[in-house]
Amino acid sequence: MKNPLKEWDEKGISTFHIKTTLVAGAGTFVDGYDLTAGSLVFPLIEKSLGQGLEGASEILFLSIILGNFLGAIIFGYLAKHGRKKFYGIDAMLMTLGALAQAFVSTPVQLAIVRFLLGLGIGADYVLSPLVNAEYANRKDRGKLMAISGGLMWNVGALGSVFATLAIVNSFPPDTAWRLVLALGAIPALIVIYARRKFPETPRYMLYIKKNPKELEEKYGIKVQDVPATAVSWRRIGVMLLLAALTWYIFDVAAYAGVFFGPNVIAQSIGVNGVIFELIILLAFAIPGNLISTAFNDKVGRKVLQALGFTGMGATTIAFALYGLKSTALVALTLYGLSNIMSQIGPGTVVGFWGIELFPTSIRGITSAVTVMAGRTGVITTTLLVPLILQSQGLEFTMILLGVVSLVGAVATLFLKEPKHRSLDEFEFVESETI
Repeated sequence: MKNPLKEWDEKGISTFHIKTTLVAGAGTFVDGYDLTAGSLVFPLIEKSLGQGLEGASEILFLSIILGNFLGAIIFGYLAKHGRKKFYGIDAMLMTLGALAQAFVSTPVQLAIVRFLLGLGIGADYVLSPLVNAEYANRKDRGKLMAISGGLMWNVGALGSVFATLAIVNSFPPDTAWRLVLALGAIPALIVIYARRKFPETPRYMLYIKKNPKELEEKYGIKVQDVPATAVSWRRIGVMLLLAALTWYIFDVAAYAGVFFGPNVIAQSIGVNGVIFELIILLAFAIPGNLISTAFNDKVGRKVLQALGFTGMGATTIAFALYGLKSTALVALTLYGLSNIMSQIGPGTVVGFWGIELFPTSIRGITSAVTVMAGRTGVITTTLLVPLILQSQGLEFTMILLGVVSLVGAVATLFLKEPKHRSLDEFEFVESETI
């Protein structure tokens, strides 16, 4: 089968690829910043708004995740009407939602603006990796998606740590948490400006818009005939289910640490929450992203995700059984190892599957399905982990999350490997013109 976009697929990395990757990653940065910032200022919000652990968790996290869920549904569907058309509306929603957090005075108001913020983030979760993948070349697609995804998420989280350290020590508590949360609007504003400059993706022009003339004008790629494609849901249904399942499992296992690591877990081992998060990100999570970025185009997504899930499970269980009873250094090291394995594997790779394994015409939908599965995992964590923590304790909770990670490793083994494969191979083309 000839690839009509082979010329684009075989190009080396250019400044265009770097720019589109960084702009795509800016949206992911906002998500990492906002969710981590919420956990860092969690105790301040509890006191300011008079909420307990469960109530504050629902206001801060459940509201934004429900917004993610709805945003993924809406913009996953709208993506078939144009990638570029909606690749700025998501950033506008993120800007408004982040900024409005500074002006709320009640728990209900905070929940509403966090929902609006989550709507934009959910849309971006679908659009950013999809657009970046459709811009990318074949051999470097994995590393480009890794940079704009998992790496930028943790860089955003790191940004929230530095912002919290600077602001909490300089402002009264009731003002500090508002400023920390509102600062997430700044990178979102940059995204709105930058995304206006990029053309529609070549695959959208060819496979959905079916406009080879525009493709030649924008990218210099000549295609004689528009290829005919057909989608077989029967052929892709099981793979989509597996892709969604692995993201669900990862978010159940990982977001307990995102939400409760800087307060519950850090407190249990006697470490300051903000310092705890700083160490985890700098010494473990971000190095894990960099390792994944370097190797996922070499060894493959499947190997790294299965290895990462296995490492997550083993070290999380070790942390529960041994780390919590040992010194703070041992506990922090074991918990950190869980994070580095997480980011070597699913924390970087899990968002690839819904994009790389499916045809252009439904890529927005398949991306949305996997995003919604992940967000469902976060909702599961948000609702259940506080209850399990309060009723069963931290040791039981961490063992349970470790077992969940091991299930993720098994599910990963049944996924197809997209390493070095053109996205065009998944178009299910039936025409003889290519």
